[in-house]
Amino acid sequence: MSSVLRLHVAGMDCADEAALIRHALNLPGIDDLAFDLVGRRVDVIYRADAIAPAAILAAVAGTGLVAHTHDSTDLVGDDHEHHDHHHATARWWAVASGVVFAIGWLIDGWHSETWGEALFGSRPPSPGLQSASGEHGEHVHHSYAIAAYGVSALTGLWPMVPRAWASLRLRRLDMHVLVCLSAIGAAAIGQWAEAAAVAFLFALAHLMEAWSIDRARHAVANLVGHEPGWGEAGAHQSAPVERWIEKFAAVYTPVVTFAALAVVLIPPIVDGLWSVWFYRGLIFLVLACPCALVISTPVTVVAALTSAARRGVLYKGGGPLERAAGARAETLDALNAAGVTVACRTAPGTSLDSVDVVLTCDHPSDIAFTVSHARRALRVIRQNVTLALATKIAFLISAVFGASPLWLAVLADTGATVAVTLNGLRLLRASTPAGSVP
Repeated sequence: MSSVLRLHVAGMDCADEAALIRHALNLPGIDDLAFDLVGRRVDVIYRADAIAPAAILAAVAGTGLVAHTHDSTDLVGDDHEHHDHHHATARWWAVASGVVFAIGWLIDGWHSETWGEALFGSRPPSPGLQSASGEHGEHVHHSYAIAAYGVSALTGLWPMVPRAWASLRLRRLDMHVLVCLSAIGAAAIGQWAEAAAVAFLFALAHLMEAWSIDRARHAVANLVGHEPGWGEAGAHQSAPVERWIEKFAAVYTPVVTFAALAVVLIPPIVDGLWSVWFYRGLIFLVLACPCALVISTPVTVVAALTSAARRGVLYKGGGPLERAAGARAETLDALNAAGVTVACRTAPGTSLDSVDVVLTCDHPSDIAFTVSHARRALRVIRQNVTLALATKIAFLISAVFGASPLWLAVLADTGATVAVTLNGLRLLRASTPAGSVP
């Protein structure tokens, strides 16, 4: 007989962490996993006669993430101690990385003709300076600045090293591994400022992603009175678009990673510019993680389901939400034709377990709202997917032509993640007064 172990995982802010946990829990006795990225929770369906809860917690701890058991009825704030400690520690490492990076830049700037040269390249070196050919011209760094950049890169990367190592042990290339490789590669070709910038910006990016997810969780909590969980989120019927994105992401990451290898090895055979193409390949590595793409849908779905439930319309997951959006008209028949069964919760003789959408039937416009709200949610999902993919494609193309520096690729990728999260949260405003349609 199967049992359910509910876990709260501090630091699970992206699909990378979810994939890492999935690989770590690929163990005998574990039958299935259900992830709630917005709530940072994992439902572990396991057989108690084959594996103990302590072994499950130990396997998750082996990924470098901190997990503890969680009750779905816990109120907001009941399970934040580990999460807050995790991000407070990460915040200090990011601050340290940024401060030391600034010191390195000040040292370089003091010994350069302009401050811009300290980051983007300068003329041939003078005594006491070291140079390296790079994508943006001759980089000249003072020896003290190199030391500062090295410390900045180390402090920025340090919190992600355990996860990167865990991913490598599980034979995975996730964002932590890719960023570590990018920073190390940049330093190897003398791009010390770029290496430090990548490490610092990714540390900052992780905090921004955590902030955006926290904003989602608390926005939902403020609306319904407690944090998003399995019940009101209706996670038991995921939307087809969610499953498509998961499958796409599973293909996208290895394809872009191999493309990075091709960029590093093939063009230099023709033009001999090994350091230039190595640098461009590093940008491909940074863009190989599909975090913005994967998080774009669950945040939007949770926001849509939550605001609809507040309005008196309960979709049983993203699947019914997406099917309702395909209804040709706002009518108990267009919905049925779209494969969505609807019933009032007070209807006599109706089993609510067998329907896709449950209505309070307190408003005459419930059916119209069910369709229009679903359509709006699907539009936002498409906007998010388009934004995430467009950002990736634009920077992949610009990387080939050397039009974007490594640090800007990290910044753009982070910005896309935050943007799709905030765009999805707009659906929390979908709750409307009685008798009106959004």
